[in-house]
Amino acid sequence: MAEKVLKSLILVESAGKARTLKKFIGRNYSVASTDGFLRDLPKSRIGVDENYQPDYITVRGKGKLLDKLRRETLNARRIFIATNPDARGEFMARQFCELFGVNPLSHCRVLLNELTKENFKVALEAARPLDENLADAFQAKQLIDKYVSHKVGEYLERKIWRGVKVGRFRGMLLKLIAAPPERKILTVGKNLTPAALQELAFKELNFPAYRTRFLADQLYEGMNFGANGCAGLITYPHGEEIFLTSEAREPAAVKEFLTDFQFRLYDLIYSREKSSVRIKLDGATNDATLMAALDALKIDWADFYSVGIASLIKRKYIAAEDSVYKVTALGSRVLDAIGGFFDEVFSAKSYNEISAQVKEVAAGKVKKISVMENYCTKFNAAFEEAMASLGEDAQPQDEPAVESDEVCEKCGRKMLIRHGRYGTFLACSGYPECKNTRPFLEPTDKKCPKCGARLAKRSLPQNKTFYRCESCDFMTWDEPQAMTCKTCGATMFVHRFKGGAAMLYCGNENCSTRANHPMNKILADKKKRAEARKELKAKKSGAKS
Repeated sequence: MAEKVLKSLILVESAGKARTLKKFIGRNYSVASTDGFLRDLPKSRIGVDENYQPDYITVRGKGKLLDKLRRETLNARRIFIATNPDARGEFMARQFCELFGVNPLSHCRVLLNELTKENFKVALEAARPLDENLADAFQAKQLIDKYVSHKVGEYLERKIWRGVKVGRFRGMLLKLIAAPPERKILTVGKNLTPAALQELAFKELNFPAYRTRFLADQLYEGMNFGANGCAGLITYPHGEEIFLTSEAREPAAVKEFLTDFQFRLYDLIYSREKSSVRIKLDGATNDATLMAALDALKIDWADFYSVGIASLIKRKYIAAEDSVYKVTALGSRVLDAIGGFFDEVFSAKSYNEISAQVKEVAAGKVKKISVMENYCTKFNAAFEEAMASLGEDAQPQDEPAVESDEVCEKCGRKMLIRHGRYGTFLACSGYPECKNTRPFLEPTDKKCPKCGARLAKRSLPQNKTFYRCESCDFMTWDEPQAMTCKTCGATMFVHRFKGGAAMLYCGNENCSTRANHPMNKILADKKKRAEARKELKAKKSGAKS
């Protein structure tokens, strides 16, 4: 019997990247995805001690995956780490070295700026040791951001109520939306940077920033071109500049393998002339004006803007009406609360100073601990002044109950919207005489792709949300979009992977755009697991009776 040949294992952070690599890495290699970080700072506490040292924990739900990967790495001949070629990817690579016993001084780090068979061979030959300075740079920013958001949250939960918090970038963004920039002309430069791509896609395709980002990620992570193999269409979209991996792949030639939105963005990238584009802005506070304002402030925003806007909307600090952003009453309270005490913290000047210092860390000119100590010392002075203004007896406040339009079916009183450890729920205003409660379903303006009725949203702990139809049994964890499918008219949804990537798809499973779509398998697996849990629950219930 032939002896089993040990394979070299390539670790990546994305399932999409893993799928593409498997098509051309060869029989001597295997690839495994971690679906993002395996260990991270805790969400429920600060996770940074008084000496600015982190306390990382295993990401919730990743225990089994971590055990599986440990077994795979033990059986590997060699381990290569091909996380994204940036500071975040370098930090993640260092985490994997620590978890799986990989020597960071060995040539274990592979930089895949493009996902093609040719580039893979070149990148593997150029594998290098871990860049500790680059990993430290990401960590310094990560710890500062967590420290600030948690501490400001401690103040805001006493000034406003529990759950209200804001980080450095989002606080700065909220201030920009509250004070709209003047009418101006936005110039998209010659080089197609990540920021320029988002600006251009908004102008030419009316794509919001988040859509451009996740479509660009998909174009980078690769497509299956049938007989022509698998490959990524563009270079890494979060680097300094974006290029085509091959000019031979003309948009018309690959159109059949792309979704409509993927094709439109790829066509824009492919056909764009190497010249500046001037975009006239109408003065409304929308994506274009905010991007222009951030550019004018010299803020490096491309990787944070879409996430920041989504967070401000989710926390109800801003509202979006016809693509125009407006600060809500809660958002105004947040701005009033942080004004005076944290003006410097949420200023563009402070943000740029930290960004410059982080680059110094990456270059090995400054130690990460000195950057953190210097910044947090100044921040703590502002924090202590803010806390002192509240008085010694100030305690965290509960969000006031809001009266809903629902009526208690037991006593006829109004139901109140309350927030608890299991999410948002409705409780009878007659408590304690009437203790009736039920889940709170917030109506949306999105339509069910199955029956056309209205979708309702339910918020759960840890910022989790699911959507269900008010009429039929349709339910999903994926976020419905304002856009509808151009083929069948059904609601479009976004599936977000743990690694941060996202996938857009039509909610109508019978739509022609869903043929051979990767979401089919993901949704089928989810349904299978749900049915298995339901069956197990029924068995346990039967055993008890």
